[in-house]
Amino acid sequence: MQSPDFDPAATGWRIVTPSGLPAVADPLWVRGAEYGFQARADHANGRGVIHGGILATFMDHSLGLMVRQAIGGGMNLATIQLDLHYLAAAMPGQFLVGSGEITRQTRSVVFVRGLLKAGDTSVVAATGVWKILAAR
Repeated sequence: MQSPDFDPAATGWRIVTPSGLPAVADPLWVRGAEYGFQARADHANGRGVIHGGILATFMDHSLGLMVRQAIGGGMNLATIQLDLHYLAAAMPGQFLVGSGEITRQTRSVVFVRGLLKAGDTSVVAATGVWKILAAR
């Protein structure tokens, strides 16, 4: 686990503004094709580990951003399926990093898989499908 004074900016991360995430999950960090967030005590459930809903929100949002970046930033997207496998507990104070890859793309949908890690520990594995929407 990182020390409480871990500074993502010192290792090349920058804050995404606006992130599009609910305020409870901000700030969102980006470095290349990876997204990260600092797990805080207010993200924890009654057992003291990061709530699965926080992890799901982060994975949904970060994988969607990865899809948008890969297919061209101007497209509107919607999650139509997201499957999560919780592999390990995440703890307050950890900096969690999500990465992913597109596994298949058609004209209207994009299939993606991703992994959320705390250091070398895999926390969540995800697969999902995003719908490419018509421009507003």
